Amino acid sequence: MHETFTIILLAVHLLAMNVASAGPLVCAWLHWRGKKSGQLSDQLGRSLAWWSVITLVIGMLSGGLLLLVIPGNGLSVALAKFPPSTYWFAGAELVFSLACMIAIAGGWRILNKWWIALLAFATAANLLYHFPPLMAVMGHLAADEHWTTETIIDRPILLKLITRGEVLPLTVHFGLSALAVAGVAVLFLLTRLGEQTETAQEAKTIARGAALIALTATLLQVPIGVWLLSSLSAPARARLMGMDLWASLAFLVGLAASIVLMQRLLTVVLGETDRKNLRHIVAIVCGVVLLMTASLRLSRPVAPVAEAATKTASSANAQG
Repeated sequence: MHETFTIILLAVHLLAMNVASAGPLVCAWLHWRGKKSGQLSDQLGRSLAWWSVITLVIGMLSGGLLLLVIPGNGLSVALAKFPPSTYWFAGAELVFSLACMIAIAGGWRILNKWWIALLAFATAANLLYHFPPLMAVMGHLAADEHWTTETIIDRPILLKLITRGEVLPLTVHFGLSALAVAGVAVLFLLTRLGEQTETAQEAKTIARGAALIALTATLLQVPIGVWLLSSLSAPARARLMGMDLWASLAFLVGLAASIVLMQRLLTVVLGETDRKNLRHIVAIVCGVVLLMTASLRLSRPVAPVAEAATKTASSANAQG
């Protein structure tokens, strides 16, 4: 039950950070469209901008909660390997990204398209460049503290570790997932609009554009997924390929759902933009993220409580 809660919380964290990371880029696209095509693009862009602010806050809160609920002491060991400056720098980067997002949302009516684009690129690049590789390295160390012999991981060492194992493909995978989820977020916003005949054609055009963004990012996940799978450690790959029933099942169902997702997105690109289809796509995306999170989480061993700590605790209990 505890592991299930951890997987769900991790999936929520990833979905939130997906929207927060790539949402501003899609906002910039909608802002440019709004200046040329009509009010609906402008309305959706502003809504997505505020969504990006909210999801970043949710991502930060859920990330902090994950530090408390992930089982084993592996994460504590991993966190201890990074100097305090890493966490001060990470906090400053999060505050910077949040400030950029608030500036986009709050200044939507005031800022011109170039300022919106600049702020969107700044916050997206900041979040996508700094945090996915850092989280991937921490995840590795949490599962296996002997993954690297370095006792202190400063920035130069972190940059070297990024090219090791599945860290780099996992980083690229997250970036593409963020773009796909941000595109689907626009589809979700469209399902919440009332029936307005005067904006029906514009809504259909926006839906097709957002679906094309999500479809392109999802299609690019195919070679990235192969790269990621080949980069996994032999034990992790074996768990996905059948050694662990639940990891394998989550992985296979996630792949099947991804294929269905691409098919549904293609129908939207071709013009099938009814609300029912858009809602199904949103549900499928959430399912894919949950299943792939479960498969990745279950493919890695949970770091047990250190043997020395266990002996100490047992001794203390015996004396008590």
